[in-house]
Amino acid sequence: MAKSSSATQAAGAETRARIVAATIATLREEGIVATSARAIAKRGDFNQALIFYHFGSVTDLLVAAAVEESRERAERYAPRLAEVHTLPELVAVARDLHEQEMAEGGLAVLTQLLAGSASSPELRKGILDAFGAWMGHVDAAVARTLEGTAYASVVSTADMSHAISALFFGIELLHNLDPDSERAQSLFGTFEAVATLLETLIRPS
Repeated sequence: MAKSSSATQAAGAETRARIVAATIATLREEGIVATSARAIAKRGDFNQALIFYHFGSVTDLLVAAAVEESRERAERYAPRLAEVHTLPELVAVARDLHEQEMAEGGLAVLTQLLAGSASSPELRKGILDAFGAWMGHVDAAVARTLEGTAYASVVSTADMSHAISALFFGIELLHNLDPDSERAQSLFGTFEAVATLLETLIRPS
């Protein structure tokens, strides 16, 4: 008896998820240079032809991996960012997330994907689009920090959230180069002091 349409779709989704998981593991353990169809298939223990059947190309598979990483990060960040209503709270969440990312090695995959995007416009666009999954949460948090202040109507929350996100990832990428350095913690301490000062300016008591 032929499989039902829903069962076939479920099996396809499971296979795609398995391929993406193998890709992420390969990126994390072997780096972007060694992440080929053969290496991914070997790590996931499946025929590499499945990659091209389900994704069309390795580049499209890498984009799918970027989307999955972004989705997981959005789910991780969302609850904490939803609690943010002041600039010091936003910096405190960024510090906590930094510590979590470093403990779990979460940005290793993103670092490799960014390295690969330098020579692939398709991957570069895919990664940028994938960022939208969690940058929306940052944008909402920034909007709440400005709500009720004189700056709410003149400051672009999109620009601020983009700058904050770029700053956060810049710290993470530099920290990966020198994980023993205390520079990141020092920077977050400085940001907390500046955020407290800015908070008194935009929301005077």
